[in-house]
Amino acid sequence: MVLQVRFIYLVRKIRTLGIGITVACVVIYFFGLFVAGNNFREGFEVVNIVSLLALIAMFPVTVLLKKWLMKKVNMQNFQTTYFSAHIIPFSLLDFFALFCLSTNLLVNGNVIYATIAICVTLAGMIILFPKEEDFEKLNEST
Repeated sequence: MVLQVRFIYLVRKIRTLGIGITVACVVIYFFGLFVAGNNFREGFEVVNIVSLLALIAMFPVTVLLKKWLMKKVNMQNFQTTYFSAHIIPFSLLDFFALFCLSTNLLVNGNVIYATIAICVTLAGMIILFPKEEDFEKLNEST
């Protein structure tokens, strides 16, 4: 029972962190929309495309990384490894999302690519969120 309460507390802490990261990306997206029309540089379209493709490529990488890290989680080490199994993919996705959003809104204004980027980011963060059902899976594996 004590382990389950600790697990639920850890899940809520990870969710709070994930929500904070997601809200920060959405806020940057909306604030970036105000300046996107003013920033257009010739020859920077390649940077926009590369940043978007990097984010899209990082989406499945973070999901696979989470699954791989979750295999290392057991009841004895769940507090550290379960936390790391979520935070590392969060930070990778956040890094590429911020790179793509700042490139497409602040460096060279491209609202379409930035909108695709925020949709990919939201989908990725939702998929990476922890689930309280993971505790039952941990109990079954031990």
